[in-house]
Amino acid sequence: MKARIFLGLFTALIFLSSCTRNNGDIGELFGRWRVETVKVDGVEEKLYDDDTLLYTWSFQGSLMFISVINPDNSYYNIMGTWSMADGVLHLDFSYKGNDGDKYYDPPENLHMVKDGVSDMKVIRLTSRKMTLERVSEEGVRYVYHLKKAY
Repeated sequence: MKARIFLGLFTALIFLSSCTRNNGDIGELFGRWRVETVKVDGVEEKLYDDDTLLYTWSFQGSLMFISVINPDNSYYNIMGTWSMADGVLHLDFSYKGNDGDKYYDPPENLHMVKDGVSDMKVIRLTSRKMTLERVSEEGVRYVYHLKKAY
């Protein structure tokens, strides 16, 4: 009887203490975010068409993934890293791999820096919504509105 109680408590302790986040708690940014809109100098960019159903951004540890979801429910992930300091989110897509540039280059209509770092000022970040702003070297202002999917 005591062995069953001990085993039950031990099992519960393991499940309650297990970590669901790689490299610790990263706060509000953790999870998957749907890209709602991108505005280019105040004009909304057409994000979705017959080829792309949805873009999501996922953050875990220091990794960042952009999922490109197609209408037939196929998808692929673009991989990068992220860091945040002084209210600026740094998204780094300067990596390359043997599996091709498709998996390391952000989609054109998201207007991020290929082979480099996109610095985005955090305008708003709550547990459900995120607004980011990036000004390109040419002076073009991009505003990203994202909503937490989960």
